[in-house]
Amino acid sequence: MAEQNTQSLDAAVEETIELALQAIEQTRAEIARSQALSQAEADLAQTIERMVDDHDGCAHEQ
Repeated sequence: MAEQNTQSLDAAVEETIELALQAIEQTRAEIARSQALSQAEADLAQTIERMVDDHDGCAHEQ
């Protein structure tokens, strides 16, 4: 009986560890996506700013 309880507990611990590892992996992937999105947003803002500056420069030349 005690051995069966130990096996059940071991299986539960293994499952919990596996679920925790999956959650960690998923969180890391979400962080990476968030960082990529933030970088893309910063790049887009910089591009828009350059376009506005270029447009303002052209408007002053005319």
